[in-house]
Amino acid sequence: MEKSESKKLIPLYLQQLFLDKTDKTHYIRMPEILSFLESKGIFADRRTIYAAISLLNSIDFEIVGIQEKGGYKYHHPKRLFNINELKFLIDSIATSKFLTERKSKELISKVKSLGSSFDSQSLNRNVLLDRRIKSMNDKVFKNLDTIYAAIVANRQISFQYLHWNPQRKLISKAGKIYMVSPYAVSLTDDNYYLIAFDSNTSELRHYRIDKMQSVKITEHAKEGKSLFQSFDIADYSKKTFGMFSGKEETVTLEAANSLAGVFIDRFGESATIRPNFDNPNTFIVRITVYISPKFFAWIFGLGKDIKIISPKSVVNDFKTMTENIINNYRE
Repeated sequence: MEKSESKKLIPLYLQQLFLDKTDKTHYIRMPEILSFLESKGIFADRRTIYAAISLLNSIDFEIVGIQEKGGYKYHHPKRLFNINELKFLIDSIATSKFLTERKSKELISKVKSLGSSFDSQSLNRNVLLDRRIKSMNDKVFKNLDTIYAAIVANRQISFQYLHWNPQRKLISKAGKIYMVSPYAVSLTDDNYYLIAFDSNTSELRHYRIDKMQSVKITEHAKEGKSLFQSFDIADYSKKTFGMFSGKEETVTLEAANSLAGVFIDRFGESATIRPNFDNPNTFIVRITVYISPKFFAWIFGLGKDIKIISPKSVVNDFKTMTENIINNYRE
């Protein structure tokens, strides 16, 4: 590369240098800058460096010079993410079950590059990867791209849906092809779910995106639009336990006062709570949920301090489920 051409790269090299070797508390000096450029085969004088720094400042890549004895020291103090934000991003990636271990490490490496070289040690948090059950399907992002493209294009998608067998292999149901109208994607319980309309049953369906394969956009227009006109994905996810669908019901429960936070944390303002005038140690709460075994399991997990009061059909369904479970343990 000609000398005049190589000097055009000085601002780019300086940006790389300041991102890697400086931050809010670390600086470099002019001799280090000149030495770095020489390692790239570029020999420049101080005036050229000052001009490059001025150019970077003009595009809001801030480089601050601080006078000290014998000259100046320079740094790039403002980062896109601070160290705590980078740690949060890394932990979120590491604890995401829908990512494979390989993809997690790849993303974590990219996030680390957003910090300076001085941050690398404190960002070395890969130990979390070995403590999580990671997805074995590495096509989540590709599937997501196809699904979002279909949503924008108002088209149905086709795919095969997989399930685990006892040999720890994901297999399809005899090659069955599903065709649905995709409407939304939900990240629930560390997994991505597709929320879609099934024309065959005229119902809302959920599909784990990491268990979908051969996802393709079809020429068929989406159906079920009237069902989604007032669809609120946040409200829907709040009512759905483990992304198991079921009949929507408004359920009344009696619970110990110590469980108030459980309902407030999950349902927020949509949980109607009042004192129990017959027992000051408990309260009455009304919630709207989709009735499913997962909802009953959630109630069961709260123990003896909670009781479903109404509707009677939900009480009976809960009793039937618990009795069937108890029968499994009777000799």
